[in-house]
Amino acid sequence: MTCQEITVALGPEPVSASVEDVRSKMNRLAHCGWAAEPAPGRFTLADGLAAGS
Repeated sequence: MTCQEITVALGPEPVSASVEDVRSKMNRLAHCGWAAEPAPGRFTLADGLAAGS
């Protein structure tokens, strides 16, 4: 998912400030191993993590 898609799914208006906030948080999650960034600007769950676990 792109950061804009994640922002819309979370509920806030997809304005640039909200999207940048989500991008920052997703980069932190990717750095910690909770998310993966298979392509620039696209994020997914890291391998081994299941939704709801």
